[in-house]
Amino acid sequence: MLDTVSGLIKISARRNSFLRAGLFLVLLICEAAIFIFGSYYFDVFPTNKNLVYNLFLCAVFLAASLWFRMDVNLNKYWRIPFAFLVASIAYPITALLDGWIRAVLDWFSMATETSQGLAIEKISEMLIKVFPILALVRISGADFGSIFLKRGKLKLGLGIGWLVFFFLAPASFMFAAQRFTSLETLKNAVVWGLVFSFANAFMEELWLRGIFLDQFTLVLGEKGSVWLTSMIFAAMHSFAYYFMPEAIPFFALNTLALGLACGYLMVKSDSIWGPVIIHAASDFFLFVAILANA
Repeated sequence: MLDTVSGLIKISARRNSFLRAGLFLVLLICEAAIFIFGSYYFDVFPTNKNLVYNLFLCAVFLAASLWFRMDVNLNKYWRIPFAFLVASIAYPITALLDGWIRAVLDWFSMATETSQGLAIEKISEMLIKVFPILALVRISGADFGSIFLKRGKLKLGLGIGWLVFFFLAPASFMFAAQRFTSLETLKNAVVWGLVFSFANAFMEELWLRGIFLDQFTLVLGEKGSVWLTSMIFAAMHSFAYYFMPEAIPFFALNTLALGLACGYLMVKSDSIWGPVIIHAASDFFLFVAILANA
């Protein structure tokens, strides 16, 4: 009798594993459809920078959200397609407003190649993406805590976050300070690098992780949710234009590790703030070493 029960438990566990693997693949494809094939950051696939494709994705995820919401059996999971809808709306809004932002920057004669221009452009991008996310979350009836905009275990998150920041920030000067031709350009790199880094970190942690982790955990568990979001995070950054092709695999591994660290800290601290600081530390290193005007 015990052998029979044990056998049934093993069969059930195998079925659950196959089901979870299948769901992982489906969710991975949905994320890739948005962040890889629908991306406006690079121009690799025919669907990149394609407004029609992105609007189509929005329509698909809107329809899926309504279907799940009205179906008695699927209602529990309706916020999963809704999270994809929230994420997918960012690109069409960016496409519609990007021209206006560039016109404003040109009006103030602010070249985006400078440290200041890069930072101001990133703030604009962050606002374009974050405000629709916040608005849609509230319209859905959820609070901001559902996307990790809450205190959580603040000491844990901030403690680890600031330790990482104060490790990487000085390291950026050790490796890259010699590329600056004057103290003025170095000062600009530091000031505008901090602005750029925290704006980008908050945007990406909310957009690529915060809106998904709780929803994915329902069907994948914490580990599956963190791994899924981290894989997409790494894949999206694998098309970075500021590295030689030979360096891209190493950058992909770097961003995968960063994604896993931020994802696990977000789950364990139940808050976005620690991951934002870690992410900002990594971006600050990149800004000073590569992006800043020297």
